[in-house]
Amino acid sequence: MLRAKHIQARIPAMPRLIFQALALLCISLAGPLFALKVTLKSEEKPFEATPLKLNGKSLTFKRGSKEVTLDIDLFVPESAYELKKALTAREGKAQLELARFGLHRDLFSQAREAAGSAAVLDKSLGGDLAQLVELIDSLESEALFSQANTALDASDVEGARKTLNSLGEKFKGTSAARRGEALLSTLDQLAAELKARQLEDEARKAQDAADAELRKKRQATDDWLYEFEVQLGQDEQKLKDAEADAGAGRTSKGLGAMEEIVSGCTKIRDSLNKNQGYLIYRGQPERAIDIDARAKRLTIDAYERWANHLFSIKNFALASKICERALELDPKDRRLIALKVDIDEVYDKKSVLDGINPPGSGD
Repeated sequence: MLRAKHIQARIPAMPRLIFQALALLCISLAGPLFALKVTLKSEEKPFEATPLKLNGKSLTFKRGSKEVTLDIDLFVPESAYELKKALTAREGKAQLELARFGLHRDLFSQAREAAGSAAVLDKSLGGDLAQLVELIDSLESEALFSQANTALDASDVEGARKTLNSLGEKFKGTSAARRGEALLSTLDQLAAELKARQLEDEARKAQDAADAELRKKRQATDDWLYEFEVQLGQDEQKLKDAEADAGAGRTSKGLGAMEEIVSGCTKIRDSLNKNQGYLIYRGQPERAIDIDARAKRLTIDAYERWANHLFSIKNFALASKICERALELDPKDRRLIALKVDIDEVYDKKSVLDGINPPGSGD
């Protein structure tokens, strides 16, 4: 690079103004000799790059001792602008293009600064610059309005208020400023609504924590009740299978299963009765009552099926006893009443011998 003193030495008679112009030209042609801290979109950490030339979007720069060429838009917008700025000549049209470059990347302050430089350097650009500044104002005001709405979405009412006030001060009269003014008038009401919602959320979280603690305390008893419900569901199916076995001639298996069902239901009811003191949490007493009623109904149904099959195989003595046990649980059960009448018609207790055949004797 030709330095200023070399030029002056070769042309000693050159007027000072021409000399300064040539020196500046030499410096501008040589390009920047300093490194910028820039960041690529694909990298988190900034690095030093010395911009060399820009051809369209193709940027050539030095990174350390290595010369690299990349699309300038691979840099974050702020870095892309600084690289472009470093390679932009200090003349009106070039600065106007730089301003547009910044505007396209939503860098409003930088675009405004470059437009100001263009206005100083070239007065003939007044019309183009006026349109550009108007566009900068419009886009920046819309960006501020969008920023305020983003703050509201995040429940930051005061942040939104600050942004909207700034919007009104900087861009009064714009469409965005008018919408911002209307939005400002609703902020107090919105703040109250957000506060109420926040209190509701806090109350819900507190309730959730309390419910979790309560679930932990009542878990053992709830599990105990659930086991009874599962057992009853299994025994209800077991009674259907037992009835099918008894009807198919597998009397011992069917009637034995019915006896097991009665025994299991009795144990459930006894356990519920003995442990009522543990049923202290909401819904547990009612749940226990439902389980007890279900167990009682299943016991009666098993007794009724059991007595019916005993009657069908003419084991009248045991059929009568089973029927009586069932009637003790529900004296108004029409099935049991009718069955008792049928048994009594053919069975005279006084004439029956003491021996009673066991349930499986009919197999």
